[in-house]
Amino acid sequence: MDNGASVTHAEAAEQAMNVLRGGKGADLLLVDVGLDIRDLVMRLEAEHIHVPIVACGISNDARAAVAAIHAGAKEYIPLPPDPELIAAVLAAVANDARDLIWRDEAMGRVIKLAQQIAGSDASVMITGESGTGKEVLARYVHSRSARAKRPFISINCAAIPEHLLESELFGHEKGAFTGAVARRIGKF
Repeated sequence: MDNGASVTHAEAAEQAMNVLRGGKGADLLLVDVGLDIRDLVMRLEAEHIHVPIVACGISNDARAAVAAIHAGAKEYIPLPPDPELIAAVLAAVANDARDLIWRDEAMGRVIKLAQQIAGSDASVMITGESGTGKEVLARYVHSRSARAKRPFISINCAAIPEHLLESELFGHEKGAFTGAVARRIGKF
């Protein structure tokens, strides 16, 4: 926290999920090794929330550390930690931005274009078939943009019924259409 980190405490996995659903985003989750990390990873994946997990515990139990990493944690930190150790591990995990790897020339042109637009303030729409890496490319652009320090929020638009998409994302005013009985604030 002395280095500018902001910390939000959650007593249980459901409270943590509510915080993440609230749209504030997170760079990482520091989770007690005694909690069900595999369940947390599955819940995050089910809601398309991508945030690294660092497990921590008060014992130096190697089995617990290995189990946590097998369950999906990126790292394990014994508690109480050396402040410099925890800062280094958290920074390394939070900044785990890997470069994209590609073979096809067409993808090379896409990456070059992404690098060019990342520095601008222009809105970008990425389209493509399911499974082609649209979100990966969006994260790549975000990580190289002036907004990189702000949260990246991924929304699975395919999971929102088409007739509700505009209302869910942008909101609406009371009476804007049949059934709009109250004002609704959208995600954006």
